[in-house]
Amino acid sequence: MIWLIWLMKKTKGKNKMSNCYDHEVKMNMLDTYYFKNKKQAKQNLNKNLQEFRKWYEDECKKYVNAIGNFDDWFEQYTGQSFNDMLKDNEDE
Repeated sequence: MIWLIWLMKKTKGKNKMSNCYDHEVKMNMLDTYYFKNKKQAKQNLNKNLQEFRKWYEDECKKYVNAIGNFDDWFEQYTGQSFNDMLKDNEDE
């Protein structure tokens, strides 16, 4: 959240979006091109930001879980323990 506040302050009054995003990314930030007014468009952007943030945080939790429970995660992912994988590689 802090990075978002920093970015908003850093880019206030500047047209940074055109410099760092292409049209497709901008288009995907909005559900539709048709709005009654600017307030509605901003509400739409905010809703999409919240959904994106939730998705991103959920993805990050997967990595945190994998790091915190590495042995279990690795065995579920590969079907063997990390040590067994190392032994198999030594034998080759």
